[in-house]
Amino acid sequence: MAKNRSGKIVVDIEVIESPAFRELSGTAKDVYLRFLTKRVMKKIRDSRANKGFVIANNGEICFPYSEAEKMGIPRATFARALDALVEMGLIDIAHAGSGGVKGDVSLYGISDRWKTYGTPEFIPMFREKDLRCGKALRKYHLQKQTSVS
Repeated sequence: MAKNRSGKIVVDIEVIESPAFRELSGTAKDVYLRFLTKRVMKKIRDSRANKGFVIANNGEICFPYSEAEKMGIPRATFARALDALVEMGLIDIAHAGSGGVKGDVSLYGISDRWKTYGTPEFIPMFREKDLRCGKALRKYHLQKQTSVS
């Protein structure tokens, strides 16, 4: 799908003034704005002459750790930003990648769960933690690669 090439992003004032957005760290806000640049907006029209836009690639937005690192965001800081964005209801994880297996990346969607953040109607979600680390993670991926071959 084509990327947003206009050089502009639209952020609803309702999002900026929301408790969910205001509680984010500066880095999490930066990451959220970058997610918004990855949206592909499609104009919709219905028979009642209502016009609006929909995110054509919602649930298919890719934002890998390597891209965040190129922006100067360390991996741990990026992980905390993703955690906060999911927990506050600004993004959802549509597909959790396998943590380094080439081609299996995490995919995200822009969410509107933030609208009910701080109310009893809010549906909390959390990013699953990958408890594998260091040598154990490398060993896991090596075993997975050799079992596929």
